[in-house]
Amino acid sequence: MNQLNKIAILIGLLLLPIFKSWAQEEIRFSNFSYNRLFYNPAYAGSSRFMEAVLAYRNQWVDIEGSPETTVLSIQAPVNYTNFGLGAVVYNNKFGIQKDNAVFLNYAYHLKVSFEGTLSMGIQAGFINKQINWTELTTYDPNFPSLDDPAFPNQDISTWVPNFGIGFYYYTPKYYLGFSAPRLLSNDQPASEGFSDNMKFKFKNTVCYLGAGATLPINPEFEFKPSALVISSYSGTTTAMANFDMLHESGISFGLGYRTDDSVAGNIGYQLSQKLSFSYSYEKYFGKYQSKGFTNHEIILNYNLSLKKSKITSPRYF
Repeated sequence: MNQLNKIAILIGLLLLPIFKSWAQEEIRFSNFSYNRLFYNPAYAGSSRFMEAVLAYRNQWVDIEGSPETTVLSIQAPVNYTNFGLGAVVYNNKFGIQKDNAVFLNYAYHLKVSFEGTLSMGIQAGFINKQINWTELTTYDPNFPSLDDPAFPNQDISTWVPNFGIGFYYYTPKYYLGFSAPRLLSNDQPASEGFSDNMKFKFKNTVCYLGAGATLPINPEFEFKPSALVISSYSGTTTAMANFDMLHESGISFGLGYRTDDSVAGNIGYQLSQKLSFSYSYEKYFGKYQSKGFTNHEIILNYNLSLKKSKITSPRYF
Protein backbone atom coordinates (compact mmCIF):
# COMPACT_ATOMS: atom_id res chain seq x y z
CA MET A 1 0.00 0.00 0.00
CA ASN A 2 1.58 3.31 -1.08
CA GLN A 3 1.80 6.43 1.05
CA LEU A 4 -1.07 8.22 -0.76
CA ASN A 5 -3.49 5.37 -0.07
CA LYS A 6 -2.51 5.35 3.60
CA ILE A 7 -3.26 9.06 3.87
CA ALA A 8 -6.64 8.67 2.13
CA ILE A 9 -7.64 5.85 4.51
CA LEU A 10 -6.50 7.89 7.51
CA ILE A 11 -8.63 10.89 6.51
CA GLY A 12 -11.58 8.60 5.76
CA LEU A 13 -11.47 6.98 9.20
CA LEU A 14 -11.47 10.38 10.86
CA LEU A 15 -14.52 11.45 8.86
CA LEU A 16 -16.64 8.43 9.85
CA PRO A 17 -18.06 10.12 12.99
CA ILE A 18 -19.44 12.94 10.80
CA PHE A 19 -22.47 10.81 10.03
CA LYS A 20 -23.48 10.75 13.70
CA SER A 21 -22.94 13.90 15.68
CA TRP A 22 -24.39 16.26 18.25
CA ALA A 23 -24.11 19.85 19.39
CA GLN A 24 -20.98 21.93 19.70
CA GLU A 25 -18.79 21.58 22.78
CA GLU A 26 -15.94 23.79 23.95
CA ILE A 27 -14.27 26.40 21.75
CA ARG A 28 -13.91 25.59 18.08
CA PHE A 29 -12.32 27.19 15.03
CA SER A 30 -13.16 26.58 11.39
CA ASN A 31 -9.51 26.81 10.32
CA PHE A 32 -8.32 24.49 13.08
CA SER A 33 -5.22 23.41 11.14
CA TYR A 34 -3.89 26.99 11.42
CA ASN A 35 -4.32 26.96 15.20
CA ARG A 36 -3.07 23.52 16.23
CA LEU A 37 -1.35 24.39 19.50
CA PHE A 38 -4.71 25.43 20.97
CA TYR A 39 -5.99 21.89 20.45
CA ASN A 40 -2.84 19.85 21.05
CA PRO A 41 0.07 20.69 23.39
CA ALA A 42 2.24 18.13 21.57
CA TYR A 43 2.34 20.47 18.56
CA ALA A 44 4.84 22.70 20.41
CA GLY A 45 8.18 22.61 18.63
CA SER A 46 7.03 20.49 15.68
CA SER A 47 7.84 23.23 13.17
CA ARG A 48 11.37 24.30 12.31
CA PHE A 49 10.65 27.85 13.37
CA MET A 50 8.95 29.94 16.02
CA GLU A 51 5.25 30.35 15.27
CA ALA A 52 2.88 32.91 16.76
CA VAL A 53 -0.88 32.70 16.07
CA LEU A 54 -3.54 35.32 16.71
CA ALA A 55 -7.06 34.00 16.13
CA TYR A 56 -10.45 35.68 16.50
CA ARG A 57 -13.87 34.09 16.04
CA ASN A 58 -17.24 35.86 16.16
CA GLN A 59 -20.02 33.30 16.31
CA TRP A 60 -23.75 33.80 15.62
CA VAL A 61 -23.34 37.34 14.35
CA ASP A 62 -26.12 39.84 15.25
CA ILE A 63 -27.28 37.77 18.23
CA GLU A 64 -26.76 39.63 21.50
CA GLY A 65 -24.38 37.83 23.82
CA SER A 66 -23.17 35.43 21.12
CA PRO A 67 -19.78 33.73 21.63
CA GLU A 68 -16.61 35.68 20.88
CA THR A 69 -13.21 34.04 21.19
CA THR A 70 -9.68 35.43 20.95
CA VAL A 71 -6.63 33.15 21.14
CA LEU A 72 -2.94 34.04 21.17
CA SER A 73 -0.45 31.19 21.02
CA ILE A 74 3.28 30.88 20.49
CA GLN A 75 5.46 27.79 20.09
CA ALA A 76 9.00 27.00 19.03
CA PRO A 77 11.55 24.19 19.03
CA VAL A 78 14.51 24.55 21.38
CA ASN A 79 17.65 24.41 19.25
CA TYR A 80 19.93 21.37 19.66
CA THR A 81 17.35 19.53 21.79
CA ASN A 82 14.43 17.18 21.21
CA PHE A 83 11.76 19.30 22.87
CA GLY A 84 9.61 22.32 22.17
CA LEU A 85 7.94 24.97 24.32
CA GLY A 86 4.74 26.90 23.90
CA ALA A 87 2.11 29.08 25.54
CA VAL A 88 -1.59 29.67 24.93
CA VAL A 89 -3.67 32.60 26.16
CA TYR A 90 -7.35 32.91 25.34
CA ASN A 91 -10.45 34.92 26.13
CA ASN A 92 -13.89 33.44 25.54
CA LYS A 93 -17.13 35.39 26.09
CA PHE A 94 -20.65 33.98 25.91
CA GLY A 95 -23.48 36.10 27.29
CA ILE A 96 -22.59 37.11 30.84
CA GLN A 97 -20.00 34.34 31.10
CA LYS A 98 -16.32 34.94 30.42
CA ASP A 99 -13.24 32.72 30.56
CA ASN A 100 -9.66 34.04 30.58
CA ALA A 101 -6.96 31.40 30.49
CA VAL A 102 -3.21 30.98 30.28
CA PHE A 103 -1.41 27.68 29.63
CA LEU A 104 2.23 26.66 29.25
CA ASN A 105 3.22 23.75 26.99
CA TYR A 106 6.09 21.29 26.85
CA ALA A 107 6.58 18.62 24.16
CA TYR A 108 9.23 15.95 23.63
CA HIS A 109 9.90 14.84 20.03
CA LEU A 110 11.09 11.33 19.23
CA LYS A 111 12.24 10.32 15.75
CA VAL A 112 10.50 7.02 14.95
CA SER A 113 11.21 6.66 11.22
CA PHE A 114 13.20 8.30 8.45
CA GLU A 115 10.56 11.04 7.98
CA GLY A 116 8.21 10.52 10.93
CA THR A 117 8.41 12.06 14.39
CA LEU A 118 6.23 11.34 17.41
CA SER A 119 5.72 14.19 19.83
CA MET A 120 4.33 13.80 23.36
CA GLY A 121 3.15 16.97 25.06
CA ILE A 122 1.70 18.27 28.30
CA GLN A 123 0.24 21.60 29.30
CA ALA A 124 -0.82 23.20 32.56
CA GLY A 125 -2.32 26.51 33.52
CA PHE A 126 -5.21 28.41 35.03
CA ILE A 127 -8.62 29.59 33.87
CA ASN A 128 -10.36 32.63 35.31
CA LYS A 129 -14.08 31.85 35.09
CA GLN A 130 -16.49 34.75 35.49
CA ILE A 131 -20.22 35.29 35.61
CA ASN A 132 -21.12 38.98 35.42
CA TRP A 133 -24.59 38.97 36.98
CA THR A 134 -24.65 42.78 37.19
CA GLU A 135 -24.84 42.94 33.39
CA LEU A 136 -28.32 41.38 33.51
CA THR A 137 -31.46 43.49 33.68
CA THR A 138 -34.00 41.55 35.73
CA TYR A 139 -37.53 42.38 36.84
CA ASP A 140 -40.13 40.48 38.86
CA PRO A 141 -43.61 42.05 39.33
CA ASN A 142 -43.65 40.65 42.87
CA PHE A 143 -40.65 42.83 43.71
CA PRO A 144 -41.41 46.15 41.94
CA SER A 145 -38.68 48.08 43.72
CA LEU A 146 -35.99 45.40 43.54
CA ASP A 147 -34.30 43.16 41.05
CA ASP A 148 -35.37 39.53 40.92
CA PRO A 149 -33.88 37.92 44.08
CA ALA A 150 -33.41 34.66 42.18
CA PHE A 151 -30.32 36.22 40.59
CA PRO A 152 -27.17 37.18 42.52
CA ASN A 153 -26.58 40.91 42.81
CA GLN A 154 -22.82 40.72 42.35
CA ASP A 155 -20.34 39.37 39.83
CA ILE A 156 -18.52 36.10 40.54
CA SER A 157 -14.95 35.30 39.54
CA THR A 158 -12.89 32.18 40.25
CA TRP A 159 -9.42 30.97 39.23
CA VAL A 160 -9.27 27.22 38.61
CA PRO A 161 -6.34 25.00 37.54
CA ASN A 162 -6.37 22.71 34.54
CA PHE A 163 -3.95 20.55 32.59
CA GLY A 164 -3.87 18.41 29.47
CA ILE A 165 -1.90 15.93 27.35
CA GLY A 166 -1.40 15.28 23.67
CA PHE A 167 0.28 13.07 21.08
CA TYR A 168 1.26 14.28 17.63
CA TYR A 169 2.82 12.26 14.80
CA TYR A 170 4.05 14.23 11.81
CA THR A 171 6.03 14.00 8.61
CA PRO A 172 6.62 16.60 5.85
CA LYS A 173 3.49 15.23 4.11
CA TYR A 174 0.90 14.55 6.81
CA TYR A 175 0.12 14.63 10.53
CA LEU A 176 -2.07 12.78 13.03
CA GLY A 177 -2.81 13.94 16.56
CA PHE A 178 -4.78 12.98 19.64
CA SER A 179 -5.19 15.24 22.68
CA ALA A 180 -7.19 16.16 25.75
CA PRO A 181 -5.88 19.70 26.36
CA ARG A 182 -8.18 20.50 29.26
CA LEU A 183 -8.74 17.31 31.23
CA LEU A 184 -10.68 18.90 34.07
CA SER A 185 -14.26 20.03 33.56
CA ASN A 186 -14.08 23.23 35.58
CA ASP A 187 -17.65 24.27 36.38
CA GLN A 188 -18.79 27.85 36.18
CA PRO A 189 -18.20 29.72 39.48
CA ALA A 190 -20.92 29.45 42.09
CA SER A 191 -21.80 31.95 44.77
CA GLU A 192 -21.32 29.35 47.52
CA GLY A 193 -17.57 29.76 47.53
CA PHE A 194 -14.24 29.10 45.92
CA SER A 195 -13.78 25.57 47.24
CA ASP A 196 -16.77 24.21 45.33
CA ASN A 197 -15.09 25.16 42.06
CA MET A 198 -11.78 23.45 42.84
CA LYS A 199 -13.13 19.91 42.52
CA PHE A 200 -11.41 17.89 39.79
CA LYS A 201 -14.14 16.51 37.53
CA PHE A 202 -13.42 14.47 34.42
CA LYS A 203 -17.06 13.86 33.44
CA ASN A 204 -17.06 16.41 30.60
CA THR A 205 -13.48 15.98 29.39
CA VAL A 206 -13.20 16.74 25.66
CA CYS A 207 -10.79 14.84 23.39
CA TYR A 208 -9.61 15.82 19.92
CA LEU A 209 -8.52 13.55 17.08
CA GLY A 210 -7.09 15.45 14.13
CA ALA A 211 -5.31 14.73 10.88
CA GLY A 212 -4.20 16.54 7.76
CA ALA A 213 -2.09 16.06 4.67
CA THR A 214 -0.39 17.98 1.88
CA LEU A 215 -0.88 16.26 -1.48
CA PRO A 216 0.85 17.78 -4.55
CA ILE A 217 -1.50 18.06 -7.53
CA ASN A 218 0.94 19.68 -9.98
CA PRO A 219 3.89 22.09 -9.71
CA GLU A 220 1.49 24.95 -8.89
CA PHE A 221 -1.18 23.46 -6.62
CA GLU A 222 -1.30 21.38 -3.45
CA PHE A 223 -4.42 19.77 -1.99
CA LYS A 224 -4.61 20.10 1.81
CA PRO A 225 -7.43 18.06 3.40
CA SER A 226 -7.80 18.09 7.19
CA ALA A 227 -10.26 16.80 9.75
CA LEU A 228 -10.94 17.26 13.45
CA VAL A 229 -13.18 14.98 15.51
CA ILE A 230 -14.28 16.24 18.93
CA SER A 231 -15.57 13.74 21.49
CA SER A 232 -16.52 14.18 25.14
CA TYR A 233 -16.59 11.74 28.03
CA SER A 234 -20.38 12.21 28.16
CA GLY A 235 -20.67 10.59 24.72
CA THR A 236 -21.27 13.52 22.36
CA THR A 237 -19.25 13.75 19.17
CA THR A 238 -18.83 16.45 16.54
CA ALA A 239 -16.59 16.62 13.51
CA MET A 240 -15.21 19.16 11.08
CA ALA A 241 -13.48 18.70 7.74
CA ASN A 242 -11.70 21.18 5.48
CA PHE A 243 -10.72 20.72 1.85
CA ASP A 244 -8.30 23.47 0.83
CA MET A 245 -6.13 24.19 -2.18
CA LEU A 246 -2.82 26.04 -1.91
CA HIS A 247 -1.31 27.84 -4.92
CA GLU A 248 2.42 28.47 -5.23
CA SER A 249 1.69 32.22 -5.11
CA GLY A 250 0.58 31.83 -1.48
CA ILE A 251 -3.16 32.03 -2.15
CA SER A 252 -5.30 29.32 -0.54
CA PHE A 253 -9.02 28.61 -0.82
CA GLY A 254 -11.41 25.83 0.09
CA LEU A 255 -14.58 24.59 1.72
CA GLY A 256 -15.36 23.09 5.10
CA TYR A 257 -18.23 21.00 6.45
CA ARG A 258 -19.47 20.93 10.04
CA THR A 259 -21.71 18.24 11.53
CA ASP A 260 -24.14 20.86 12.83
CA ASP A 261 -25.15 21.38 9.18
CA SER A 262 -22.80 24.30 8.67
CA VAL A 263 -20.67 25.00 5.60
CA ALA A 264 -17.57 27.21 5.66
CA GLY A 265 -15.68 29.02 2.95
CA ASN A 266 -11.96 29.49 3.61
CA ILE A 267 -9.52 31.87 1.95
CA GLY A 268 -5.95 32.74 2.83
CA TYR A 269 -2.86 34.50 1.60
CA GLN A 270 0.85 34.33 2.40
CA LEU A 271 1.48 38.06 2.86
CA SER A 272 5.23 37.56 3.25
CA GLN A 273 7.73 34.85 4.07
CA LYS A 274 6.87 35.32 7.74
CA LEU A 275 3.22 36.42 7.83
CA SER A 276 0.08 34.69 6.55
CA PHE A 277 -3.60 35.52 6.82
CA SER A 278 -6.71 33.35 6.68
CA TYR A 279 -10.42 34.13 6.82
CA SER A 280 -13.37 31.81 7.26
CA TYR A 281 -17.05 32.52 6.65
CA GLU A 282 -19.35 29.91 8.11
CA LYS A 283 -23.11 29.64 7.53
CA TYR A 284 -25.64 27.39 9.22
CA PHE A 285 -28.08 25.58 6.89
CA GLY A 286 -29.81 23.31 9.39
CA LYS A 287 -33.33 23.12 10.72
CA TYR A 288 -33.23 26.46 12.54
CA GLN A 289 -32.10 28.76 9.75
CA SER A 290 -31.45 32.32 10.85
CA LYS A 291 -29.38 35.23 9.61
CA GLY A 292 -27.78 35.23 13.05
CA PHE A 293 -26.29 31.77 12.56
CA THR A 294 -23.32 33.20 10.69
CA ASN A 295 -19.73 32.99 11.92
CA HIS A 296 -16.64 35.01 11.00
CA GLU A 297 -13.08 33.96 11.76
CA ILE A 298 -9.70 35.60 11.20
CA ILE A 299 -6.31 34.00 11.89
CA LEU A 300 -2.85 35.55 11.56
CA ASN A 301 0.23 33.29 11.57
CA TYR A 302 3.69 34.76 12.08
CA ASN A 303 6.73 32.54 11.54
CA LEU A 304 10.28 33.45 12.54
CA SER A 305 13.29 31.28 11.81
CA LEU A 306 15.41 30.57 14.89
CA LYS A 307 18.45 29.95 12.73
CA LYS A 308 20.07 31.85 9.88
CA SER A 309 18.53 29.52 7.31
CA LYS A 310 15.38 30.68 5.55
CA ILE A 311 11.90 29.35 6.22
CA THR A 312 11.26 27.18 3.18
CA SER A 313 7.86 25.78 4.13
CA PRO A 314 5.60 27.79 6.47
CA ARG A 315 3.04 24.93 6.33
CA TYR A 316 5.47 22.20 7.40
CA PHE A 317 3.70 19.64 9.61
